[in-house]
Amino acid sequence: MQNAKRRRNQESYIHGKHILAILIGVALCGVIAWAQKNGDENKKGITLVDLGVTEAQKIQLEELWDMKRQKDIQAINDLKTLNRLAKDSLVEDAEIQETLDEFRAKRKEIREQIEEIEEELIQALPTQAQLHLTLMGVLDNGIPRRTKKAQTNKNTGETPKPPPEQQTQ
Repeated sequence: MQNAKRRRNQESYIHGKHILAILIGVALCGVIAWAQKNGDENKKGITLVDLGVTEAQKIQLEELWDMKRQKDIQAINDLKTLNRLAKDSLVEDAEIQETLDEFRAKRKEIREQIEEIEEELIQALPTQAQLHLTLMGVLDNGIPRRTKKAQTNKNTGETPKPPPEQQTQ
């Protein structure tokens, strides 16, 4: 009789554990679903229209961004040229100086154009738009832009494959 009572108590204890585990699992799934739902709502973000940017200002912003991107590309190409000059021992100082002067003049001209466009936009854009565009680096924030470069494996000379997330993009 006592054995039967013990068995019933043990069985109800085991059933209670299973029910508790199922309830915890359901609660955990509910919390995860709720977090994903809230995460999707937060991903919507703020658009330029929300910030009060007009179509003409959007066009100016695109031109500014393209100019900055071209500046970066040109800087990399110019550095490649300067690197070749540094490695070539037969190049005369006059030719190096001429190349350096051209390099600096181009950089100065592009920088002045970018600053001029940024100044026009700063005068015309709403304050919230200025803030967000400065944080994103579209308007100058003082932090140099990063350019990604594919790293090569020094031993084999092969370029490593990007992670799967980047392959689909």
